[in-house]
Amino acid sequence: MWNKKIIAIVDKKSINTDILSYVKKLVNANIDILMLKSDNLSEFEYYDLAKEVISICSKKNVQCILHKFDRQSLKLNHKFFHAPLSLLEKEPRLYRHFHFLGTSVYSKEELIKATEYKVNYAFVGDIFTDEKKDFLNDDELELLKSLLDISKIPIYLKGGINLNNIKSIKDLNIAGICMKNAFLKMENNLKTYIKECKNILNE
Repeated sequence: MWNKKIIAIVDKKSINTDILSYVKKLVNANIDILMLKSDNLSEFEYYDLAKEVISICSKKNVQCILHKFDRQSLKLNHKFFHAPLSLLEKEPRLYRHFHFLGTSVYSKEELIKATEYKVNYAFVGDIFTDEKKDFLNDDELELLKSLLDISKIPIYLKGGINLNNIKSIKDLNIAGICMKNAFLKMENNLKTYIKECKNILNE
């Protein structure tokens, strides 16, 4: 069985320090994948930032996924891309231009629609809307399991996931998890925190 992966979500608006320094901390802390979100950036600002982030990730062999700006990603000759579902609806043949294409969904209906656009994976969430929540109740768990049962593509869970609530989802048939706020809070202890998360996720 393959180990479940941890994806670090990074967006500039959430980071108080230098974003490139933070990216370096993440890749040095052994994350599996980094996704650079486009929040509050123009396509030209995103292009410049993405170029630097791709370079940092490549030095540590960490896969980098770009977001939202498909044309800027292609200008960078970067074929790992996360498209909003609204973009896929406008550009249904986007899969032809990328080696690894994904999207985010929030329901069974959106998951079915996403697979029609031939994405390689999907983020599903938000799983824990309240970050203090450390478990899923039975109804939430059954709903999530039913979604995973129909999925024909790998699923990564997102939304409020942290070290305390990973145990609630680790036994599900998922490809991995996405984390953002938990890493920001543990910036000075990232390597240990990520190791602990991986240990629980794959135990």
